[in-house]
Amino acid sequence: MKTINKEPLWNKNFILLLQGQLFSIFGDNIYDIALRVWILSKTGSTAIMGLFMAISVVPRIVISPFAGTFIDRHNRKIILISCDMICAMTLLFTGILAKLDLLQLWMVVSTGIIVGICGCFFNPTINSILPDIVPKSKLLKANSVVSLISTSDGMMGNAFGGFLVQIVGAPISFLLNGFSFLISAVSEMFMMVPKIEIKSKKVNFFQDLKDGLLFISKSKGLRYIYILTCFCNFVASMSMTLTLPLFKENINLGLGLYGVSMAINGAGMFLGFSLLSAIDIKIEKRFKFFILSGVIISLTMIFYSLTTNFYLISVLFFINGFCLAVNNSLTQSSIQVTVPDNMRSKAFAFQRTLSSALMPAGMVIAGLLAEIVKINLIILVDYIIFFILFLYTSRLLSVKNIMNINKV
Repeated sequence: MKTINKEPLWNKNFILLLQGQLFSIFGDNIYDIALRVWILSKTGSTAIMGLFMAISVVPRIVISPFAGTFIDRHNRKIILISCDMICAMTLLFTGILAKLDLLQLWMVVSTGIIVGICGCFFNPTINSILPDIVPKSKLLKANSVVSLISTSDGMMGNAFGGFLVQIVGAPISFLLNGFSFLISAVSEMFMMVPKIEIKSKKVNFFQDLKDGLLFISKSKGLRYIYILTCFCNFVASMSMTLTLPLFKENINLGLGLYGVSMAINGAGMFLGFSLLSAIDIKIEKRFKFFILSGVIISLTMIFYSLTTNFYLISVLFFINGFCLAVNNSLTQSSIQVTVPDNMRSKAFAFQRTLSSALMPAGMVIAGLLAEIVKINLIILVDYIIFFILFLYTSRLLSVKNIMNINKV
């Protein structure tokens, strides 16, 4: 593989990548709000809106493993630009149809599927490229900066998006998101991304998938990290589903304070990513921080399930967000460093597929259990299991070697 001078973290390629992410993520958050407003205004049905969100997840589950194989065999820069251009054209066309009052529900569903498919290729490509455009010693910082951009963009996009949709309407918001993807594509055109050396030019998706799965299964550390990550997403999807009903049914909380608590959780993540982008965690201490952050995440949610005091919940959610940022950044950077470049996209695609597959199941199970069991009890048991799992992981040398980047 061709090499690029990767000494500074803030090199041209990294800045261009962040610039593109900044615009596209901001546009995405506005689009999400506009989409829900449009569907509700046209159908008046929250069930249809929920069905649409479920349909949008399907491409992630089905296509992600194949996307990883495709990415590892093709020009990653072209994949990024193509995904952004397809999303831009699709959303601009959707916005024009909405503005002319010609947009129909099936068209919106089609738009969601197209954008979802592009995301299956785009996100693993970003994860694959990042270790090749920044120094490996600064990869944790780089991941933290990318996550920081995503978190801050999400906070601003949600806040700004609500007012924007109210003022200019959903059609203009669709158009703005289309333009944000165009800006992202233009930024990526100026990036220099090293090509992956392919040993065989013959494309065999199923063989590549088998190779990727075998690579992951042969590494005890990666295997345990994948299982842990999937379970984290499963548990998070349950608590995410049940937190809003819990706030709504409690007279001491309510929907208004739910929004405030989510913002506080986002602020905790923002601080976590900010600190990790500015300081280095010593390699030999990363496993300890990984376990500690996981344990604290568990404890904050356990205490949250036992109280209705909003001030205490606010503190718990802030700490929870901070530790989530630390835990996610350590996991991401460790996988990026330990997995070879020709396997990296497959590894992240598998992770994305498994995580996405379990999240809908978590939401359904949480909803069913909430009909017969108290919500706070479900969250309590959920995170007691989560806590035990992290304690067990703390005894695994194979995971420690991955986190401390000693060996695969």
